[in-house]
Amino acid sequence: MNSMTGFGRATQLLDGLQCTIEIKSVNSRFLELNIRSPKQVNSVEHIIRKCIQKLMHRGKVDVYVTLQDVGDRTKSFLINSALKAQIQDLLVAEKFYASPQEVPLSAVMSISNEWVQVKDDEITEDSLTALITETITNALEALITMRQAEGVHIQQDLLQRLSQMTAIIDYINEHKDDAVVAYKEHLRNKINEYVENLNITINEERLLQEVAIIADKTDITEEIVRFRSHVVQLTNTLMKNEPIGRKLDFIIQEMNREVNTIGSKAMDITLTDHVVQLKCELEKVREQVQNIE
Repeated sequence: MNSMTGFGRATQLLDGLQCTIEIKSVNSRFLELNIRSPKQVNSVEHIIRKCIQKLMHRGKVDVYVTLQDVGDRTKSFLINSALKAQIQDLLVAEKFYASPQEVPLSAVMSISNEWVQVKDDEITEDSLTALITETITNALEALITMRQAEGVHIQQDLLQRLSQMTAIIDYINEHKDDAVVAYKEHLRNKINEYVENLNITINEERLLQEVAIIADKTDITEEIVRFRSHVVQLTNTLMKNEPIGRKLDFIIQEMNREVNTIGSKAMDITLTDHVVQLKCELEKVREQVQNIE
């Protein structure tokens, strides 16, 4: 299992052009991609998306791509045609108005320092594709490694909390009938108080019927069985090496439903306290699961 939180960075060099890609991912219900890159990368940006979608299924992913010249790439020198046209117009005006002084070369050159424009030869699309592919692959490898490591820590924490919840539900199961027994004694004592001076005997059959009704209404055996089943499902799912976040979300919703039912039926203060503990642990599990892919 993988976490959705991670960071990866890679730098590659090809034909004097250096490419650096940084990837950052955080929690999200779905896969959201946000790529920031230079214009030169627009034609091959789909490669970045395809590589990410192949390896990641959930999370908000921010990708930053930078290109930088670091070598002696072949350069082309071009005369600034727009500036050249402006100077020609200036010389024509000089002749037309018969200026007594010629425009000095230094004045012409001082108009702009962009007489000659230097242009790097553009990298071929095949070379750019190879450069981007290798860089994004290495960056993703670093990101996935970090997400896997974080996933191991989350898995260990969740297994520990599942063990604690199992202990709590075992206690609840062991003492679930205590409240019925206590209610029976409480009811018997109350009746005895009323009939003490009336020479009336308690109808045991009627008393047992009343207790049976309460026992049926407060029985939590089915809820405990289902909760334990969900714990087993959750544990088995955590061991799978695939995207499991959404399945875990569903299982936890079902577990929370069972805990709420147990809490509503609990008649004993001790059981109620343990139900509260169970809810607290379940909420911590739910928060952790939000970060699982």
